[in-house]
Amino acid sequence: MKVFVYGSLKKGKKLHYLLKNAKYLGTGETCSPYPLIVSKNGWYPYLLEKKGGYKIKGEVYEITYSLLKRLDRVEEVPHYYYRKEICIELDGKKIKAWVYFAKKHPKFLKKELLREF
Repeated sequence: MKVFVYGSLKKGKKLHYLLKNAKYLGTGETCSPYPLIVSKNGWYPYLLEKKGGYKIKGEVYEITYSLLKRLDRVEEVPHYYYRKEICIELDGKKIKAWVYFAKKHPKFLKKELLREF
C-alpha cells in the first residue's frame, strides 16, 4: 500500500524517521486541489478535504499495513486527522495513496493556502 506525505513525515522533517524502512517511490502531487495550511506556531501542516487550494506536492512511500497503523497513532486518528485514499500523480501516472486530512477546520480557511510545506 502507498501513503502520500505532505508535512512532518517528509524527508528532512521531524517525523521522517518513522518512514526509514519504507520504500520511497518519488515526489507526487494530488490529482485534485486541496487547501493546505499551517498551524499558528508554523510546525504542523493541515490538509483539508474541501474545494479550493492547490494541487499539493509531497512524497509517496510504499508501506506495510503495520506501519500504516503506526502512522495512524502518530497522526492521532481519529481525533485530529482522518485517513483517506485519494488520487496522486506520480511519474506521469495516477495512483491511489493514503493521505491524512485534518478532522476539524472551520477557522482554518482564513489562513494563507500553501502548495507545499
